[in-house]
Amino acid sequence: MLTNRKRGLRKRLLASAFCGLMVVAGNTVGAPVAQAQGFSTFLGTGTVVDSNGKPIEGATVTVRSQDQGFTRSVKTAKDGTYSIPELRDGNYDFTVEAPGFDSYAETDVRLVAGAASNQFRLGAANGDITVTSKRVKTTDFDLTTTGQVINVADIATRLPVARSLTAIILQAPGTAAGSGAFGGLPSVNGSAVSENAYFVNGLNISDFRKGLTPVEIPFEFYSTVEVKTGGFAAEFGRTTGGFTSATTKSGSNDFHGGMLFTWNPNWGRSLAPDTLGSDNDSSKSESRSTIFQLSGPIWKDHLFFYGLYQARDNTSSAGGRQFLGDPRTNDVNDPTKFLGTSRSYYSTHSPFYAGKIDAIITNGQRLEFTYFNTSGDAVNSTYGNTTSRANRFNYITNTDGPYSGRTLSQYGGENYVARYTGVMTRWLTLSAAYGRNVNTSNYQSFNATNTVVPGAADYRDPFNTQTLTVAGGSQGINKDVRKFYRADADLYFNLLGSHHVKGGYDREKLASDSLYLPSGNGIGYGIYRASAGNPYGLASGTDYVQQSVYRQSGNFTSLNDAFYIEDSWSLFSNRLNINAGLRNDRFTNNNALNQTFYKSGNQWGPRFGFTFDPIGDQRDKVYGSFGRLFIPVASNTNIRLTGGETYFVRTNLFGGIGNGNVPILGAPVLYAGAAACPDDKVANCSVTGNGEPKEAATTVSSTLKPQSADEYILGYEKRLGSRWRVGAFFTYTKLNEVLEDAAIDAAIVSYCNAQKATGCNQWGGFDQYVLINPGQGATVQLAYPINGEKTARTVSFTAAQLGYPKAVRTYKGITLEAHREFDGVWSLDASYTYSKTIGNYEGGVKTDNGQSDTGLTTDFDQPGLVNGTYGYSPNDKRHVIKLAGSYMFFDALNVGLNLQAYAPRRYGCLGQVPRSVDPYAYAYGAAGLYCQVNADGSINTDPSVTRPVQLIRRGSVFTNDWLITNDLDISYKFNVGKAAMTLRGTVFNVLNRHAVTNLNEYGTDNQGRASAYYRTITGYQTPRNARLQLSFDF
Repeated sequence: MLTNRKRGLRKRLLASAFCGLMVVAGNTVGAPVAQAQGFSTFLGTGTVVDSNGKPIEGATVTVRSQDQGFTRSVKTAKDGTYSIPELRDGNYDFTVEAPGFDSYAETDVRLVAGAASNQFRLGAANGDITVTSKRVKTTDFDLTTTGQVINVADIATRLPVARSLTAIILQAPGTAAGSGAFGGLPSVNGSAVSENAYFVNGLNISDFRKGLTPVEIPFEFYSTVEVKTGGFAAEFGRTTGGFTSATTKSGSNDFHGGMLFTWNPNWGRSLAPDTLGSDNDSSKSESRSTIFQLSGPIWKDHLFFYGLYQARDNTSSAGGRQFLGDPRTNDVNDPTKFLGTSRSYYSTHSPFYAGKIDAIITNGQRLEFTYFNTSGDAVNSTYGNTTSRANRFNYITNTDGPYSGRTLSQYGGENYVARYTGVMTRWLTLSAAYGRNVNTSNYQSFNATNTVVPGAADYRDPFNTQTLTVAGGSQGINKDVRKFYRADADLYFNLLGSHHVKGGYDREKLASDSLYLPSGNGIGYGIYRASAGNPYGLASGTDYVQQSVYRQSGNFTSLNDAFYIEDSWSLFSNRLNINAGLRNDRFTNNNALNQTFYKSGNQWGPRFGFTFDPIGDQRDKVYGSFGRLFIPVASNTNIRLTGGETYFVRTNLFGGIGNGNVPILGAPVLYAGAAACPDDKVANCSVTGNGEPKEAATTVSSTLKPQSADEYILGYEKRLGSRWRVGAFFTYTKLNEVLEDAAIDAAIVSYCNAQKATGCNQWGGFDQYVLINPGQGATVQLAYPINGEKTARTVSFTAAQLGYPKAVRTYKGITLEAHREFDGVWSLDASYTYSKTIGNYEGGVKTDNGQSDTGLTTDFDQPGLVNGTYGYSPNDKRHVIKLAGSYMFFDALNVGLNLQAYAPRRYGCLGQVPRSVDPYAYAYGAAGLYCQVNADGSINTDPSVTRPVQLIRRGSVFTNDWLITNDLDISYKFNVGKAAMTLRGTVFNVLNRHAVTNLNEYGTDNQGRASAYYRTITGYQTPRNARLQLSFDF
């Protein structure tokens, strides 16, 4: 209750703060996303009206930051609306004043970006009066974005959440955990895990090489994480999935410090069941982390610092085993049918450190500088990986064999971003930023003798693969550097309502350095036994050896830039809000010779959204949006498609075992369709790259368009009481175009036949891979001259001539959600999503075979590989249920619960495409969707018999288990002197569920022979594990 004594007649004032911010007495874990929020700030907008609802013009609305001392003061327009720019999460003093009205004041108000609006009522009376203030939550009306803003400091103290950015993102409705093959990264609205964008204080920390794991930053460095799952403004782009924008902690006018010790003990881990290839009962994992934080003023109200240092000690070990029996029999329970392979020990002890400086030059003029260093070193040592089975790791007794080698690796890099923000006038705000993001992944491996040895194995017995050598000498150097700058302007004015026009430009320069040399100077060997109908024309039972040669290196650059403009138009005292924007993305990629092989040109992406209050009580909201999104070409495409890559496989008869257990190459197998090997020119090779950088005109269609997707959202939201918010929204997304490398040899041969041209025998099915839009025509220069000509022709192929269908992926989902804000006692966040993701294309990566070769997977490599791919995507999560909440006992004991449930994934059958269907796809081995089928319709898993081959549609055979996570957190707070202490224990997977998360989907081997390993288990849910924490803060 606020009291205020005044004399004279006063009118009653009603201040309605319809803000793109959250005013709360306590903290909130999840809030809706604010359309007006930028990368590190948000915009407060609203109206001031009297008790009769009439707008008040000229009222002064002021907020003062308690944390950093700055003040924002604005006046309301004719319709009573106002806008307060460049606000940051923190504690504020709030006042509303108008001539002839009582003023309203409240202190210690917490403003959090992206939450609900609030209504402040002020009563007045004649003479000496008592004014009672009442605050009522209302709905935000500049919101069209779905997702959630998560207060990390709050979630870290109340809920059981893994300390990672991925874990935070998965709290938001509309997100789902992707495949374990890619680290369980989030899939948003059915998209591939490689299609997300991640930003910290406006710095893009996304992996631009493959689109996978972003730069890893300690949990405690984050202040808020905004997860945008759809409907976001034109300011945000370069994604066809989700967009995550995080802010970090800053200093304030008060000194704060603390220490957090986190321990994940090995004794707190349960063990997952063993699989045919893993010995999980030998695994160990333990991590210790100590974080020190200090912040405060350097110059009160003007200059602030925040610093973080994390000492890390992470160790783990894992053992492997090899199954020698028949998985269809009781052999799986016979320990004598297994052979230990090796045991590896991993450790890293590198620290992390970060800091932030905030400088308020004058009121409204701010400079920020954020720095963090993720560099580190790691060692992975291996024991028992020997050719002598007697000396291998003993998986029964968990006894290590002799030392076999080690891998030294380097990771991470230095990152920084500087930002200027200036509130020039009440109607103009300018901002600019510059930053650098570095991510390194280097390694060097050694065997026990530190010698260069090629890998070699004998695969002739499908139940008894034998390792012939212990490979050594592999090396990888990978460094990605991003430099960016951007400038933005915000303009506020009134014209038939209030407008907030925002526009800007940003530019990213990307550089990828890459060198990859596998063990044995890039050479490996495999011994095989030919089966009937093998692609090499060998008699069944003939032994042959394949030597693979791979080397790759180069320096590659890319350029992404964009400009945008958007107007947020508020009408009818904020009852209707219209957002209309346009974004223009442009992408340029260069090869190893610094020649541009792809230039997208202007790619216009419209954004439109609306919110409407159907009742007029500012408690209900109908909203909708449309957006066209574009994603850049991953630099992995530069490296693999246009770089100086040497990759070929030669096939020879098996000539015995030579020195060092290396197979001897016998007579070359001159099979149909073979190409000349780059080194000896003998025609017994399949050649993907000859070591020379490829010319742009021969590798990319000149009519290529970047990947894009259209998104439609329609939703309804209602606020109940002061803390409850419920809603429902429908999302529909569809891919427009995708980029994939595709072999066009078959189309070229057909073209030559139609032209009656000679010299076309150079295309053997795997000679010219071109980046195309599947389902569209392509214009490309032929790799070689034909018909005796001196220069190569440029040919336009139709979609029908290329033989590839259009890439399709659609997502339809409806989400129901309910949120109860924390009031110091309890909170609840609940959501349910029912969705379908269907098509013939998952995205840049391929869960089916675990291929992370973004943009260059086996999808669309040959027409026959596309057959049967239209079906339910691996990211089709039909049902997703999320429930998180906490309860505080006695103001000291907090109990938190976090439960997530994901419906099973659907599997099909991966197998070899018949030669009669597509002879080139046939040569890929088990990369298609053709398997042998028994008379009862089941998949044949007996390698000794041959059944008819049928096309098995994707996701049509079996499923894995429901994945249900159930995590519990208990913390106790107490004081020791002036320090606030917290003792906390967290248990993940409390019920120790062992859900089957991954199974073998291969129904044949690479020769089309039935696989006995089809549907065998390859992965389980992470077993129960514990985390202990002790912290003190002052």
